[in-house]
Amino acid sequence: MKEVKIVKSTERYSIGNLGKYDELDQYEYYHPLAKFKIPGKVFVGEALDMTSIEMSIQVLKAGCEIPFDHKHKINEEIYVVIKGNGEFIIDDEIIPVEEGSIVRISTKAKRRWRNNSHNDLLVMVIQGREGSLINYNVSDGYM
Repeated sequence: MKEVKIVKSTERYSIGNLGKYDELDQYEYYHPLAKFKIPGKVFVGEALDMTSIEMSIQVLKAGCEIPFDHKHKINEEIYVVIKGNGEFIIDDEIIPVEEGSIVRISTKAKRRWRNNSHNDLLVMVIQGREGSLINYNVSDGYM
């Protein structure tokens, strides 16, 4: 099983590398609650010492789908479709997505997604504590 390559890690920043997107199927995540392996999925939060968000990347092969609905207790999720197209099922509503689509799902909604196309579907998932964002723009930054 492939792992995130840590290029550099300091107290102030971390740099990792997942490799080429077309080789993501070399990753595999064992889901401890569902007790099965998810091919093509990799979490990066722990590898990069993240403290406020989690992020994962997953490639879903043509005709495949996430085999379970799920919700989160604390974290909302942002799904960014990097490549391909498919469908998100949010509270039993089917929503078509394509490259460039961005989907936010609150803790109140159950979700899963599927690739109903003939090409790979590549999705980045970012989790963050719901309701914790203080600023929506650059006002947190300074020069």
